[in-house]
Amino acid sequence: MSQYVDSNTKAFTAAGTIKQYARVTLGSGGTITEAGLAVKDIGTAMEPAVSGDVISVRLRTATGTHKMIAIEALAAGATLYTESDGKVQDTAATTAFQIGTALEAATADGDIIEVLYNAHGDTAA
Repeated sequence: MSQYVDSNTKAFTAAGTIKQYARVTLGSGGTITEAGLAVKDIGTAMEPAVSGDVISVRLRTATGTHKMIAIEALAAGATLYTESDGKVQDTAATTAFQIGTALEAATADGDIIEVLYNAHGDTAA
């Protein structure tokens, strides 16, 4: 059955542990997991989850900005790329995708920052 969502969020079932504000990807079974380094995401988790939880995902096409998890210290204005565990980085790893722009700085791994999404491009390198 076809569905239609006309909002910035959509509910999905978690297939594993997901951190709040992690980038998530949609699996073939319709469940979500944290997105990896070389994986294009569908948005960010709005709350933490364990397998079987139904949570809201802020879709990557949502208006406005997103909160995301940095894997390292980075500057405001930095171009961001995908990283493992649903996080973002400012280093263009060979298989990473450009994801957006940091609107605030991060000082360490695990910091939550405001990000403006770009459209996913080709791999960074």
